[in-house]
Amino acid sequence: MNTLKRWTNPQAIKDLDRFLDALPLNVGYNALIAAGMAWIIAGVTVFFTVVESGRVSELRAELMKVEALKPPIPVLTYSAPPQKSLQDLQDKIKETYTEVGMVISGNQVTLSASDTQFFPEFLAAVNYLQNGGKNWRVQISSMCVGRDCTGSKLSAIMKVEMVRVDNPPRDAGILSGEG
Repeated sequence: MNTLKRWTNPQAIKDLDRFLDALPLNVGYNALIAAGMAWIIAGVTVFFTVVESGRVSELRAELMKVEALKPPIPVLTYSAPPQKSLQDLQDKIKETYTEVGMVISGNQVTLSASDTQFFPEFLAAVNYLQNGGKNWRVQISSMCVGRDCTGSKLSAIMKVEMVRVDNPPRDAGILSGEG
């Protein structure tokens, strides 16, 4: 309570006035100008920060609107098909295309024929393999036709995968904190 009485005392106002009058003589005009410039720069910086933070808020709101309009993108997952499916397909190909051999190693399939005269059968077997299963993706790793081939005159090495379409993750996107 004493401090409050001291500050509200009429003599305190006179002391402050004397202090401010003597300040330029005690500190110097250059120091006062430098202090004033520092306060002006600080004020401009605070004003700029407040204005820019308002703009950032507006941009974030606009980004949220755009993100809400963006459709969810499904995720594709590739996996090896069941060996039973490949075995059944191998049996059908050997039964239908007698001159075409098929070897399965995991999800890699090798089709081959001993001579180029069996090219139509070989091509039909490749097509049959590509259309062999539901949601299959068949990639031809290598294919060789003719006398430059080592071993069989017709051969194709293919990778068979099953494609599964999954729902997009719920928390994916810019606004979730990822990017």
